[in-house]
Amino acid sequence: MIMVHELRIKNFLSFKEETVISFEASKDDFRQDSMLVTMNDGTRLSRLAIIYGANASGKSNLLEAFEYLFRFWKRKTGDDELPTGIEPFAFDTETPTQPSEFELKIYVNEKKYVYLLVLTRQAILSEKLLVYNSNQPSLLMHRELNDGNTVLKFNSALIKVPAVVKDQLTGKCLNNTSFFAARKGVNCNLGEIDDVRDWMINHTLPVIELGQHMFTYAESKMLDNPDAKNHLLEFSHQIGLNIEDMIVEKDYMSLTPEMIQFMQATGRLSEENVSKLNKDPRMQTGFKTDFRVSVNNTRGKEIYTLPKSSQSDGTLRSIGVETAIYVAEQNNKFLPIDEIESSLHPLLLKYMIQRFLKTNSRSQLLLTTHYDPLFNAVGEYLRKDSFWLMDKEENGNSVLHSLVSKNGVNKMRSLQRAYLNNKLGALPPIENL
Repeated sequence: MIMVHELRIKNFLSFKEETVISFEASKDDFRQDSMLVTMNDGTRLSRLAIIYGANASGKSNLLEAFEYLFRFWKRKTGDDELPTGIEPFAFDTETPTQPSEFELKIYVNEKKYVYLLVLTRQAILSEKLLVYNSNQPSLLMHRELNDGNTVLKFNSALIKVPAVVKDQLTGKCLNNTSFFAARKGVNCNLGEIDDVRDWMINHTLPVIELGQHMFTYAESKMLDNPDAKNHLLEFSHQIGLNIEDMIVEKDYMSLTPEMIQFMQATGRLSEENVSKLNKDPRMQTGFKTDFRVSVNNTRGKEIYTLPKSSQSDGTLRSIGVETAIYVAEQNNKFLPIDEIESSLHPLLLKYMIQRFLKTNSRSQLLLTTHYDPLFNAVGEYLRKDSFWLMDKEENGNSVLHSLVSKNGVNKMRSLQRAYLNNKLGALPPIENL
């Protein structure tokens, strides 16, 4: 089993103080068979977390914390002088020069691991990986900066790393490069450290951001995976789109010899790609998709073919988002989605969440939303511990609370009404509302 337990962050974007988002479930047994997964150590993890908050409260920044880690684990610069890309809390005279901190707890192959990262804009100060073989964690790997030099240590009781491999790894660990990115450049076997790296690389998906053109992602998956296409056609039928087929083809642009030469001179093409383009001077620019749509009229059922441009933004976004959810479900991946309700009808949003929860998978969704009627789904198909509330303090610090931590929440007859009456927080501070 591969799942996220929790993430702790400090001094990152709008989070000055330590902030925790956790998927660990409360003792409530509601919908535990569909929404929860129980680890071997008894920890129960939710497959869903939903974050509410006003605009600019920090919801997207929390998703960006995951996104930063996902990029950081893969980022290889080759230049030790480049910044790490970290953005500490800006509304303070001290925090910009202080390190940012991350602590991620995950389960990989039924084992619990803890990844810790401390870094500044200039360098990684510390990077650790711990494993729970008992009730107490044991150190697997520790990378730290000592007098400007990287020092790499392994727990010899748990993993045997030859000295030559350790030296190679140390040399690849530039001051701005993750150990896991550096590890890719060394031919070796690091046992369960590699198991964790596999989760980092293969079981996380990029954040779906607001306004992102998701249908291109759907087109690529439909072209590569017939099962994904069949799933999306069935999904389209279930939500009443009457789409009989989506015919996807790669779209190309023909390049002149002068264009190829210019792109080569500006470093946009490798020698290998130049050689390919000289043989076939076509460059893929995207996808061309035609929709075969059915209608029923006085003549009976008829099929019409329409271009992608004829489809609404809501249609294209719903298919694109469902594609990402499908990929997450099939591969037990972690998927963050910002403002999931964007361009989606409320009933469609409900259907997509319910459909996800009914799937037998270890995949997880982290959602942000402004759609308050979802509070009414508590006790119907959602659990209280799936809801989180984001507020921003006067000093600019974002503060996250779980719904179950709020006093009196179990006695509230309508959580939606309580939220709109500002009993839970996470509302915009609009005067005279």
